[in-house]
Amino acid sequence: MSKPLLFITGFLGAGKTTLLRALLNEFNRRGKTADVILNDYENADIDASTLPESSASIFPLAASCACCDSLDDLVKLCLAAQKSEGDALIIELNGTADPLPLLETFTLLEEKMPFSPRWQVGIVDARYWEKREAFGALQVRQVETATHWMLTHAEGLTTDETEKITESVEVTNPYAVRVDAARLADELAAAEDVNTKRVHGSQSHEHGSNSIHDHEHALSHRFTGCQIPLPGRYRVEQMIRFMESLPDEVVRAKALVKLSEEPGPRWLFERTGRHPVEQPVKVDSLRKVSASLVCIGPGLNPSALREMVMNSFGV
Repeated sequence: MSKPLLFITGFLGAGKTTLLRALLNEFNRRGKTADVILNDYENADIDASTLPESSASIFPLAASCACCDSLDDLVKLCLAAQKSEGDALIIELNGTADPLPLLETFTLLEEKMPFSPRWQVGIVDARYWEKREAFGALQVRQVETATHWMLTHAEGLTTDETEKITESVEVTNPYAVRVDAARLADELAAAEDVNTKRVHGSQSHEHGSNSIHDHEHALSHRFTGCQIPLPGRYRVEQMIRFMESLPDEVVRAKALVKLSEEPGPRWLFERTGRHPVEQPVKVDSLRKVSASLVCIGPGLNPSALREMVMNSFGV
């Protein structure tokens, strides 16, 4: 059975482990348990020992960055968590981890690891928002890819200062939902209930026969990634025009395709945010990856993206 997956991202000291502890306790109060993967080069084992014993399983991952140094290990731990009796999988990433490569990997491997929905909560440290200087771009990345966000360390700020930070975060990512531990636990529990009902083919009569479909439709707008097949051959100009037409909520897009102008190898088109689409790069590796479009973002509607592909290419 598919289970929800939640990434916790945030800069060093933002309060990721504090949120994780509170979230696990809230999740337990709702009769649910979660598997946990902790990615921290120095403190993974220490932090793991401070978490509630009621967790289904806790896996420390001692690596500086799960997106680079230990991606294979992370995937293996996720596969193990899939077989656990836990109701959700929560991954706390290192404070300097870039979530984009992980979101891309989980999108490409979703048949092998069908976690659904896949969410990311970005923790915003009110003391340092927009004050990270050299690390500012990474801090923004951790927020702009998130489906949810949470403000921490705001106790010493005035109401005006807090509102300015909130407005700035919402400009950075207008699609993310602001949460606290209780609300996040509610959403995870509801998502797990939907997955369970789907497997058993039952429906809740309390809210009418369409309740599961409605909730699933809402969840589809929280997916952090989707992959759409792109068979056939395409023109360079055609692909660039299509990539640039993708909606603003697509934070990252990659298209691996064959070109009509260059028979033989496949070519990779990339777009980050609203930056211009880069010239395609010839790709001789990735032989096991099918020709497809991969989109990453906090407010994606996979059905709408598939319709765009159909309208543009007839695929």
